[in-house]
Amino acid sequence: MKRLWLALTDARIRAALSALDRCGPALGDLMSHPELGSEFFPPLRRALVRAGAKGGKRPAAYRALHASEDFVIRLEKAFADMALLDARPDAAAQALVFLQQACAMAPRLLSAGSGPAALANALGLCASGRKVLAQAKAAADRDSGEFTQNLKFSSIYSGLDAAFDSFERCAEALSRI
Repeated sequence: MKRLWLALTDARIRAALSALDRCGPALGDLMSHPELGSEFFPPLRRALVRAGAKGGKRPAAYRALHASEDFVIRLEKAFADMALLDARPDAAAQALVFLQQACAMAPRLLSAGSGPAALANALGLCASGRKVLAQAKAAADRDSGEFTQNLKFSSIYSGLDAAFDSFERCAEALSRI
């Protein structure tokens, strides 16, 4: 009950959860239309900055907020790269499905009963997504045929891997509140 109360009263926790909650369902649409990221992510970033300005006493809430802000920034960069480079690699779509499922676990991270299982599940989904990205990045690095295209894909894969890292840090911080 204490965790639920904190989630309702701490602006930083609410903002971190909201960012994950809004990003998860949007990932599929953004993969189809990455140019929409320039409209989707800035309001999320502003909300996270506003929540951070309110302060608070819980270090885990600050860590969750900071990690969710980093998560949003990294996703925004990855989708901006996809739009700019006009590249939508299949492996990125597969990895984003795992990230979408991991984001759906966010509300359960605050539950004392199901929190540890939700964290383990979310981290497992992230590991699966990272595995897809690592294999695709290795294949792109080995293929010498389409150097420019492979460099674009490699950059996108690296950006998404960093987004997975930020999500994991946020999930761990939320589970420790």
